Amino acid sequence: MIWMGKIKTVEIIVRGDIIEKNIILTFAEKLKTSRLRADFTSSIAVPPFLMAVEKSYPSIAVLYGTVDLEDLFQFKALVEETCREESCSIVSFKEL
Repeated sequence: MIWMGKIKTVEIIVRGDIIEKNIILTFAEKLKTSRLRADFTSSIAVPPFLMAVEKSYPSIAVLYGTVDLEDLFQFKALVEETCREESCSIVSFKEL
């Protein structure tokens, strides 16, 4: 990946069935085919798994993305589209 322009770091917190629906992989595949100049890391917090599945407790994912400033709005739109399709919600989207 070749970076051009100014790089922004963003923090995205997503809530939903992150592991059950494999949302992080879905987002990564969309990002790869989008040709946006961006990448991300993620950490996922899951409540006790058996209880979470039984009582439908959502998990939380924190994504830290590095995005070319020119692609920032498209990157955010891609996150929003993925969350809408996967029935999860964006708790916050912050530029750091």
